[in-house]
Amino acid sequence: MVVLAGATAARADRRDFVRAYQYATQPQGNLEVEIWNDVDAPPAGGFDQAIVTPRVELEYGLTDHWDVALYHVFEQTPGQAMHFDSWRLETRYRLAEKGQWPVDVMLYLEGERPAAFGEPWELEEKIILARELGPIEIVANLVAGQKLFHAGEGHLWEIDAGARYEVSPALHLAGEFWTTQETAGGVTAGSYYLGPSISWASSRIWVQLGAGFGVGDSSGATFVRSVLGFNL
Repeated sequence: MVVLAGATAARADRRDFVRAYQYATQPQGNLEVEIWNDVDAPPAGGFDQAIVTPRVELEYGLTDHWDVALYHVFEQTPGQAMHFDSWRLETRYRLAEKGQWPVDVMLYLEGERPAAFGEPWELEEKIILARELGPIEIVANLVAGQKLFHAGEGHLWEIDAGARYEVSPALHLAGEFWTTQETAGGVTAGSYYLGPSISWASSRIWVQLGAGFGVGDSSGATFVRSVLGFNL
């Protein structure tokens, strides 16, 4: 059963990390539904002041190396009802088969259309690097984000890095560090997180749950993410 779970789950875009993307795209013609939930609790107020961000994603493989995804994103801030926040369109492209290069390289591009049409589009670009060493996978993401034609109003860069250990094909454990440096109005604010993650997969579904705990200037903050994927 464990072998079967590993073989069938490999078709899905299974996640092992809170922030970092791994070297994977949907197989050609495969459709997957993913339900994400983020909880972002600040140092002051903790979970009583947390921002909750659910999103629903449809992800489709155009080829075995190239996929596209559409997100519908919602948000709930303290004291306010949940509301629709944005649409996001994402595409990823793997440059080679896994293990063919010394370091696997994948390109990522995302466009976000805020529900408030007066706000500009936002773009996010990633270079996703990965390497498997037996049951261990090491990943790093280099991320940039900006408001389209309004970069002076806000832009960011981010680095995500982590390692995953395959306990079995169904069960993966991971640890991760990430930092985001966001600039708005000429002022840059940085955040730093470190935390664990666990992922489990069956033949049709997979689930990932992880948390990042603020360190340094972000001490006291907590970020929690869960993702549930249905491989159709």
